[in-house]
Amino acid sequence: MNDFHVRQHLLKSGALAVGLGLSVPASAGLFEDMDVSFGGFVRAEMAARTTALENPNNQGGNYFNDRSVGRTAFVPPALLPVVGGSDGLLQVLVPGTELGEWGSVVLPLFGDNIRRGDEIVSVDNDFNYTVLRAEGEVGIRFSSELRLIARVRAVYDPTFYDEWDARSVEQFNNGIEGGEDFDERLYTRSPNYFDYIVAGGNTPNPLEWTGRDYQVYFPALVLEYNTGDFNFRIGNQQIAWGQSIFFRVFDLPNGLDLRRHSILDRALEEFSDKRVPMLSARLSYQMTDNILLDSYVGKFQPTVLGNPNTPYNIIPVQFTVQDRYEQGGYDDELVYGLRLKADYGQWGWQAAASRRYGPEGVYRWTKSGVNKQLTGPLGSLVNVLYAAKVPAGDGGFCNGGAFDATLCRRYADSGEALANSPFEASPGGVYSADEWFRYAAEVRLDGITGLNASITDFDGSQDVYATPVENARQAAAQLNTFFIAANDSLRGHIEREYFQENVFALGVSYVNESDNDFLNQLIFNIEAQYTPERTFTNITLGQEYIRQDEYTVSLVIDKWHRFFAEFPGTYIVFQALTKNRSDLVGRHLSGYGGKPLNELEPTATRATTGKNDNANYVVFGFLQPFPNKIWEIEFATLFDPEGGIFAQPGVRWNPGKGVTVEGFYNYINGELWGNPNDNLLSTLDFAEEFTLRLTYQF
Repeated sequence: MNDFHVRQHLLKSGALAVGLGLSVPASAGLFEDMDVSFGGFVRAEMAARTTALENPNNQGGNYFNDRSVGRTAFVPPALLPVVGGSDGLLQVLVPGTELGEWGSVVLPLFGDNIRRGDEIVSVDNDFNYTVLRAEGEVGIRFSSELRLIARVRAVYDPTFYDEWDARSVEQFNNGIEGGEDFDERLYTRSPNYFDYIVAGGNTPNPLEWTGRDYQVYFPALVLEYNTGDFNFRIGNQQIAWGQSIFFRVFDLPNGLDLRRHSILDRALEEFSDKRVPMLSARLSYQMTDNILLDSYVGKFQPTVLGNPNTPYNIIPVQFTVQDRYEQGGYDDELVYGLRLKADYGQWGWQAAASRRYGPEGVYRWTKSGVNKQLTGPLGSLVNVLYAAKVPAGDGGFCNGGAFDATLCRRYADSGEALANSPFEASPGGVYSADEWFRYAAEVRLDGITGLNASITDFDGSQDVYATPVENARQAAAQLNTFFIAANDSLRGHIEREYFQENVFALGVSYVNESDNDFLNQLIFNIEAQYTPERTFTNITLGQEYIRQDEYTVSLVIDKWHRFFAEFPGTYIVFQALTKNRSDLVGRHLSGYGGKPLNELEPTATRATTGKNDNANYVVFGFLQPFPNKIWEIEFATLFDPEGGIFAQPGVRWNPGKGVTVEGFYNYINGELWGNPNDNLLSTLDFAEEFTLRLTYQF
């Protein structure tokens, strides 16, 4: 009821209205009832930055580019029996430490002060987003039962940005190499805005053509057959089951495409521009006057994230991501789901079940595949000591279970060992323990246990004298030692995988009737989602993922209400949502509460505190057309009670003749109170901006 009214209004006030109809004469000898309609729009969009903060997940906006950090090198505990001992000349004890742990014996000649900006050039942009977009839709009705819908979208970004180019660091340790299944378009050149690149493949999304600065694809290319109570659609399509702003409880079928403007477009357009279309078949059946059955089966398409060094990238570029979508065979997997929806008077009911792969994917450490030795004075010393170890198989004490990484080596040199670890000795990685802990906290990972997982899960790490640590002080000592040995920085490598899950959802709605004008026709919706044994990224990035049952419950209250006789009705919506295991974007809550290194207790055994309760979010929005609908104002906000807010006021002007001018401001503050790493929105603090859209419809 209200969903229908909202969508009708958004369609009329939005950019695309298919309104030109052309009838083909019967004498054409094709289909006597054939009818063709088409329409579309062209639009210029730009988002101007209103904050001096660049995206810190990119090389040019890194927090530490202009910050000098002191680093101290230590003797690895595995070498202490060799070069230290109880009376070793290199032994300089740090107060409170014991011999045999990281941080107990200083290497005084190798410490330094590092300023990331000596290698990495910062950038300064006025705009986050500048694109030209064209969209067209053709509808061909062959008969009263059969029609074809084709919608094509083309986006071009002239890249008027101050870009960071990876070729600027080629003189440092031979630049960024990448590793196994590495695609140079992502990490060794200037930013790539639209290619979705996975390990071992180039075209994960069917009916999509992309390059560095353009994207052309079909959000819909569907053949539809409708007869009686049956409706069947087959082709490339988006399936919209959910209607909430920001929340996706019933919206199960499609992943999201976040390459263009992330989640920062007009909020009241829901996810209409973001759902990744998939090759699928959809069958709807009106079982009775009150009950609708809706079902689909399709090719699994994951959520697509922004690429490294693009304006809305959310994965720190100190890490190379190897997406296993094709290598893991996920591109051949099917997803399917079923929904029942019923309306009885003031009450409405719905239930859904979906067998799918989690579209966000999960991440863990993976072998870098980069054979590049440690360099510089300390790295050369490590290489000499490594070469002096006995190769595995050459001596009895280096065989089988008796293998000792202090005296034995599995690989020819440190480069081959690093290739079998998650690290690459290249620029543009992490340069200090301070940087490691700051970014771990911001992406909701644990800096201490994450370091340990990168060691215990990979024999290549252990082979170059890395050992697990017990606390933050030891972690910092080991990290800084190996960053110095890598001649400034180490790049991490992680892989993205996908896991099957069963998702169940139930919903109930009620249309209130009251003598009070405001309360009358107020619509209440309660939706709940339950996923048993959902797979989450481990906050250690360890090989063992977190698997737990998760539930999500949301309340939506909305209506159209006419406050003034001379104004059209106002659309008002209030929403609240709670999740017990992860935040709104799927990060496990145990990774919350991290702190920078200088705020951690040195003896802390974990860098994160986690959340003891659910993640909770509140949304409020409204849409108010003016008389004649020439002007409209709107507002949407997402509030995290832990101290974060995203507010979007906007205005739309419809002067006529197919022209629309829209402007909205994205205000984001993740530091209202408390630890910013306790709320969702601190992740997007950098993206405050004003967006202007100029549209011409035809």
